Amino acid sequence: YIDDFNVGPFFRNTLLQDKLQTPEEALLEIYRRLRPGDPPTPETARNLFESLFFKPERYDLSMVGRLKLNHKFGLDESLTSTVLTKEDITETVRYLVELRNNRGQIDDIDHLGNRRVRAVGELMENQYRIGLVRMERAIKERMSMSQEMDARMPADLINAKPVSAVVKEYFASSQLRQFMDQTNPLSEVTHKRRLSALGPGGLTRERAGFE
Repeated sequence: YIDDFNVGPFFRNTLLQDKLQTPEEALLEIYRRLRPGDPPTPETARNLFESLFFKPERYDLSMVGRLKLNHKFGLDESLTSTVLTKEDITETVRYLVELRNNRGQIDDIDHLGNRRVRAVGELMENQYRIGLVRMERAIKERMSMSQEMDARMPADLINAKPVSAVVKEYFASSQLRQFMDQTNPLSEVTHKRRLSALGPGGLTRERAGFE
């Protein structure tokens, strides 16, 4: 029921304005918004949507993210499930609706309780994942163009340059890369222990403040 006090009409109004009737139409509309100019097909639209949040090759919620979601919404998903599920999206929408109805508490994105330290290994894991996806794409292209697959050796198909190129690019252009302070041993240790709130997923210079 809607009484404009405890339950607002915004969810109903959104559904009334939505002219889409089937899941296929919704997928095509999402594809048009994300890839304007490309002619969509049902298969390509579904593949794009699933690759955004539901394929571990493209999306990684991480075990910490899964733990946070389980704790926030009272879910019982396994910590090894590092992609989004239908229940995650449903509970997220329900939580936002409750906030709009003045129930619940808004999270402070800059609160230290909602942040965690991303170690070097995790950052490098993300870069290697990007490189491996590119290498996989190159291998598939070579296999599709090759005429005599039986005579091909693995070295003819596999090229590790995309992986090494991504790693070199990260160390050359990342916001977090720095030359180590080697003035003395103490300054070197201090520099290694320093944490930064900037970088991917952190504060931006536009909205960083003293709060």
